[in-house]
Amino acid sequence: MPALYRAATIATDIACNTLGRRRVVRISRLVYLRARRDTPNGLDGNGERNLQGWIMSLSSPGEPLHVVDVGANIGQWSTAMLNAARLTDRLDDLDLHAFEPSLYTFGRLSETLSGQRVILRQAALGESAGTSVLYVIEQGSSTNSLYKLPWAPKDSGTEEVMVTTLDRYVDQNGLDHLTLVKIDTEGNEIAVLRGARSLLASQRISVIQFEYNRLWVCSRSFLRDAFELLLPFGYQLGKLSARGIEFYSGWDSDLETFVQSNYVACPPNVAQSLPTVSWWKTGEKLV
Repeated sequence: MPALYRAATIATDIACNTLGRRRVVRISRLVYLRARRDTPNGLDGNGERNLQGWIMSLSSPGEPLHVVDVGANIGQWSTAMLNAARLTDRLDDLDLHAFEPSLYTFGRLSETLSGQRVILRQAALGESAGTSVLYVIEQGSSTNSLYKLPWAPKDSGTEEVMVTTLDRYVDQNGLDHLTLVKIDTEGNEIAVLRGARSLLASQRISVIQFEYNRLWVCSRSFLRDAFELLLPFGYQLGKLSARGIEFYSGWDSDLETFVQSNYVACPPNVAQSLPTVSWWKTGEKLV
């Protein structure tokens, strides 16, 4: 192995002198991210659409599928969820709730899902109920956030939005169990999870999918926070990919990259029912 490292070092130096460091870094990053299964964000490539299909097998036809879309934006994920239920003849089972706090974006969401089997809520989810400031980079943008982003344009606006918790919403609406909760809240994911402590403590959520990216820096959050919150409640965590979920026994510093990806958390009995892939650090070949 030392010989391989030396060869790689020499090859890298030659490539940098020939192609330039910028180009080598970009190529190396592509290889690095590909090997880690950190694929470009998109329902097909990153495994989100696959997960929507996989959860259909977690219950029998006729049993309710309570699904919550937190950070629904203009409805792309919710539309895919409806299609997944339709393709498996489970549209009548699906009870879909979509949350979007921005007034303009909520209007777009309402247009997209008009006439569909979905309950729309103009609110954000967080750790506690109340109001908060939403930083609007652009109307309808998928990167509007409850946290001020250092790269946002100086003329970005703000909007006061309503905030509730997942625990409170479930209790108010008489939902006994949630099949899937998808969280894409541009850095506010940990707060949403903390607002679901009662549900987590009783494992009344079968599958949680949450986005992890550079916006976690703005909220001073770490992937380690998710592990420390969810592991004591008996949830397993792994990274979502199109081929399956890469589960981990616990937090590892190599996971803390702030690179865009989606993570899944679920109880062990649910994890056994989902497709899995091996982690590169186990020494096994990627499949």
